[in-house]
Amino acid sequence: MTEDLVSVLERLVVGSVAITARAIAAADADLTFMQWRVLLVVGECEDGHAVGEIATRIGAHASPASRVVSRLKRRGLVSTSKREPDKRVVCIRLTETGRNLRARVLALRGTDIADVLEIVSMTPEESKALARLAQAFEPFA
Repeated sequence: MTEDLVSVLERLVVGSVAITARAIAAADADLTFMQWRVLLVVGECEDGHAVGEIATRIGAHASPASRVVSRLKRRGLVSTSKREPDKRVVCIRLTETGRNLRARVLALRGTDIADVLEIVSMTPEESKALARLAQAFEPFA
């Protein structure tokens, strides 16, 4: 039973990644998956995030995360500023261009996900189980 469920979840994860890659391409975003993850994380909070926080969320060390942030900054998708009161901490925020791009990709992805949901009809109990499963995935998001 567990192996069957793991297999099902693996197909779900692969499909979800494919939907995201498709949305990034459709938005003509020219982003790596790691760059997308950074935009996704940074866009969650208007006050921005420190590079260390971003690195933790995307499962990377601070140095590679910092390089990704630098690339996004050169493209005008994020801005950096010193965080108060500790000026050693650099705060990363989305620029208007970054917010627009993030919103466009999320909208395209949402459309594909809605299309998938139209194919599947779920009972209220199944919907609740899916919500619990999504909640279990939160630490990885």
